[in-house]
Amino acid sequence: MSQVEERARYEAQQEFPEADILDPMWDPEHIDRGIEALVNHPLEQFHEEFRDFYEALDDPVAYLGESYDGVEDDSFTITKSYTLSPDDRIEVVDDVSISYRRTDGTAQRVGPFREPGEGVVVCGMPWLEFNDDYNFEEEFHDLVVTHLLAQIRDIYFHMGEEPPDEYKVQGIGKRDIHGDGIGET
Repeated sequence: MSQVEERARYEAQQEFPEADILDPMWDPEHIDRGIEALVNHPLEQFHEEFRDFYEALDDPVAYLGESYDGVEDDSFTITKSYTLSPDDRIEVVDDVSISYRRTDGTAQRVGPFREPGEGVVVCGMPWLEFNDDYNFEEEFHDLVVTHLLAQIRDIYFHMGEEPPDEYKVQGIGKRDIHGDGIGET
């Protein structure tokens, strides 16, 4: 039933594009705009603006500014957001933020957090362990693009549908979707 409800919300947003029915990060067209902007963004600028995202994914503990004791390892979500201009270019890139849970159940956040909204594209992944031979300059841009493609993949799974072929990628997408495990990576 939840998948049917999500599909109905998606269809309603398509029918009434000016209405505030669907969070933009659950709209495949919005994320696709974000992918296009990222692909066309100068690579050198990407390396400068997204370096903190890579470093935080690799070692979020370094960003905590407090004792690591009592933090649930699997609770980390490292987030990097950027804003699209009206002509679908990257306009503003936010600093990295990290959300996590302590073992006592309290939620914590470090860094700026922006609410998803029109024009905001959000990349959010769990703690990753990069191999020593991982090359940031050669591989990280593709990782972020694949993450956004995987988010679109998971939106379709969330609605109980098979995603179009271009979104059938391996990688981390949405971290919480409805379904029977069909989209789990």
